Amino acid sequence: MQFLKSDELLKRELKVSPLAAQTYSKSYRYFSRGVAPGYMDRGEGCYIYDVDGNRFLDFMCALGPVTVGYNEPEVNEAVIRQVNRFASGTLQSELEVELAEKLCEIIPCAEMIRFVKNGSDATTAAVRLARAYTGRDMILMSGYHGMHDWSIGASENHKGVPAAVRALTKNFIYNDIADLERNLSENEVAAVILEPIQSDGPKTGYLEAVKELAHRYGALLIFDEVVSGFHYALGGAQELFGVIPDMVAFGKGLANGYPISAVAGRKDLLQQIEEGVFVSTTFGGDSIAMAAALATIRILEQPGFYDHIRKIGTMLRDGIQERINRYDLKDVLSVSGMPQHAGVAFEGHGSLSYLDIQSVYSQEILRSGILVFAIYFLNKHHTEKEAGLYLDATDRAFSMIRKAIDQDSLEGILVGGKVDPVFKRNIK
Repeated sequence: MQFLKSDELLKRELKVSPLAAQTYSKSYRYFSRGVAPGYMDRGEGCYIYDVDGNRFLDFMCALGPVTVGYNEPEVNEAVIRQVNRFASGTLQSELEVELAEKLCEIIPCAEMIRFVKNGSDATTAAVRLARAYTGRDMILMSGYHGMHDWSIGASENHKGVPAAVRALTKNFIYNDIADLERNLSENEVAAVILEPIQSDGPKTGYLEAVKELAHRYGALLIFDEVVSGFHYALGGAQELFGVIPDMVAFGKGLANGYPISAVAGRKDLLQQIEEGVFVSTTFGGDSIAMAAALATIRILEQPGFYDHIRKIGTMLRDGIQERINRYDLKDVLSVSGMPQHAGVAFEGHGSLSYLDIQSVYSQEILRSGILVFAIYFLNKHHTEKEAGLYLDATDRAFSMIRKAIDQDSLEGILVGGKVDPVFKRNIK
């Protein structure tokens, strides 16, 4: 494959835009440079075509938003109908009413909805509502909740966030109920917010215990389902596990790639927006994204949709584990995640860092015509055929990792550039 146009576009964009991408994880630095496409031209189902005409089987799905497939006719038709009316206008669209009613119908905790644009907007709105309701400031979080100060300030990537803001959010350890209780007992907490599905998912009874503890200590429970929403069940993790939070944030997969997110929850919490809690965005009522969301939900509601996703995901997860065992790579590779959204984690070995190992994986997967970091997303167009192609590529990648480990070197193996993520782990 050649990437002449991608390379030229990259050179141009680096002059005018940091990282040459608007999302960190879409930057060229996250792929093995020289063997990776840089710019997309179009998509079809679960395949994408880059600007140089190369075709790739896509297991990234735009980092999760493409839940039903690229260029999906039913979604396209709904969008085009609304494009011919208006996008954002002086008044609202009736689609806003229809979508809010639909989400209240399918999301267990939803009595009211507020639409915003990004996942970060939705989690931030939920946190603000929780602080207003409880009269408390401290937030306990587990997982990634977006770019806004209250969240990113509690991470290692907190440059530019005032210390006073950073002090108002603390992390707790997922699946460790004792750690959560310790944090709750030591702080006056407004809300406990977590991604309910992390790694292999919650231990039996964990989410129930989180809810009970949060309420016992006077805090609200918020689920961040920006990632998990619409990928595991129509009503999200709260439907899957039967634990109903006070509020929930949805984004990504709601509209098959169109930009929309929402905070949903109890009526008494959301009604605070009428009483001085400011949650307002110019494009929150974007009718085109709402038309896409309604069409997407109609597809997700079809019988067997989630059974299919789970079946293909199980084939992938089991196949990855079998190949880790086959190549005796348990010291450097592990597979984790529920079947619908799982993948590989990397560790260093000998003189090779985890990024060296990941770079070999990235290169070989790309050379097989597949786009994936290491953790896959699925849409309805991924079938057993595509799963087989993924596992064949995984087999080739793992065989090259085995070779690199055996010779304790990347010599003769890595022809593309090393992956160089902006944020790196503090281990080898």
